[in-house]
Amino acid sequence: MQDDCIAVALGLPQLQVLEQKELENRFEVAVIYRRSEVSCPRCGKVTSKEHDRRLQWKQDRRLRDKVVLLRLIKRRFRCVWCGKVFSEPDEVFGTRRRSSYRFRKYLGQEALHQTVKRVAQKEQTGEGLVRRCVAEEIGWRLGTKGIAEAPEFIGLDEFSVSGRRLYHTAICDLADKEVMEVIEGHGRQKVEEYLNKLPQPEKVKAVAMDMHEPFRQAVQMCLPQAKVVVDKFHLIRHINGALDKVRSRLQGGNSRGKRRELFNSRYTLLKGAERLTDAERERLNRLFPFYPELREAWVLKESFRGWYKTADKNGAEEILGLLEENIAYGSLPEFKEVLHTLTNWREEILSYFDYRITNGFVEGKNNRIKTIKRMAYGYRNMANFRLRILATNSKGKRSISHLLT
Repeated sequence: MQDDCIAVALGLPQLQVLEQKELENRFEVAVIYRRSEVSCPRCGKVTSKEHDRRLQWKQDRRLRDKVVLLRLIKRRFRCVWCGKVFSEPDEVFGTRRRSSYRFRKYLGQEALHQTVKRVAQKEQTGEGLVRRCVAEEIGWRLGTKGIAEAPEFIGLDEFSVSGRRLYHTAICDLADKEVMEVIEGHGRQKVEEYLNKLPQPEKVKAVAMDMHEPFRQAVQMCLPQAKVVVDKFHLIRHINGALDKVRSRLQGGNSRGKRRELFNSRYTLLKGAERLTDAERERLNRLFPFYPELREAWVLKESFRGWYKTADKNGAEEILGLLEENIAYGSLPEFKEVLHTLTNWREEILSYFDYRITNGFVEGKNNRIKTIKRMAYGYRNMANFRLRILATNSKGKRSISHLLT
């Protein structure tokens, strides 16, 4: 026996340590369950008669940065009442498992904020085991946190999952700021299938989305009482796009020096007026006298930004009518497309003034999803990708404590 070592608690009170050996890169510990009697699974009576013993190697959490291998003496008992032979219960490791419950839980938690490959290398175990542990950990946590009722406000947004322009849809609870589900594709059918399964769907008051027609049709079909709210940032993005097209058109018909000046002003033009520096304001003041169309487009852009600060819906509807008239009678062909969008989505755009919800949280989640993809260098298994996304919930009904970073 070594006389230059100290004893460290194994932390498994169900097991009795019979022998331990410290090698260069691992600990080997012989253990056996402390029980001397077990209940027969057939007749339920207690027996203490051993039938035989077998050795099984199990892996546990690391100790002092060394792998811990447990040599379990697994016993089989024979019932003296009914004669059945059975293995003793294995509450530390589980039936036919080669690692302890706590080790598998640890692997699942670690792999939530590291790559599977890194965790497997660090713990000297297989990547397949780590993947299963992640799925079990997230699945267990999500499974214990069900949705009692539908949220009042829901956000829908699609995101790209590969360079081939394949899309999936994130459905979020805007009140509790959680991802409710991730759906393959961004068509109407899949969204309808999920919305039809919502408990108490009548509680949903509004659904925020971009101007994606299949989403609107799905909500109108499954949640007829809920109002569709067009995300204001998506509408402003359309307005900014029209402004940039005006700049690009004017830029193409000018001399080299003027083209450069317009090109260098592209971000200044899109910037909010209240955030402009003195130098940026002076730059725009130099441009506008030479390009009245550019000034007209910029004023329209700022008018729409200011319009969203309108206090009530009636006032907003009146101002929107004036803005539409300015576009219709104006000289900017690039904004005619915006007028078409305003006509098709008028009711949904004005619904913002009823609830004032946006898809800002969903867009933030989309950025987190891109980070998840980069960490794993992409996902081939959609089920694993879905679990990883749901694991980013930080609070509420489906809480996951270990966030992806």
